[in-house]
Amino acid sequence: MSHLPEFESSPGGLSKRAAQRLIQRAIVLAGRNRHVKQQIREVDLTSVWAIEDWDLEWAVEIRRGKLDFDRHLPRTPDIQVRWPTAEGFFAEAETPNSAAPSEGQFEGPPETRRMWDALYHAFRVALGDVLRNPVDEDGTRLV
Repeated sequence: MSHLPEFESSPGGLSKRAAQRLIQRAIVLAGRNRHVKQQIREVDLTSVWAIEDWDLEWAVEIRRGKLDFDRHLPRTPDIQVRWPTAEGFFAEAETPNSAAPSEGQFEGPPETRRMWDALYHAFRVALGDVLRNPVDEDGTRLV
């Protein structure tokens, strides 16, 4: 039985669907970070995040201090960030406090970069935690 491309596995054995659930959970957790909340409290923008080798894209909307994950992409996002490989994307989450630069290619207004850096750091930490313990707050397994 052949698998559709949307179910190809990541280097760590995750399906794309499972990866989306983990990413969505990490975004929720990053949005709870006090430093991130301070950075985004007056921000109103949309961003598109993409993993190119998986052809996987999702949107993160920031609306007055709240983060929302969405699989529907905006027509004209304010920020776009692309990672060439899923392996590189998930490797960054495994070492969230590493001084190594992100493989993500940021495109957006320079004044949004500081906010993005704070958000992405919190996201990396949260994704690393979710990868090590893939359950939601109710104890339901995400993968």
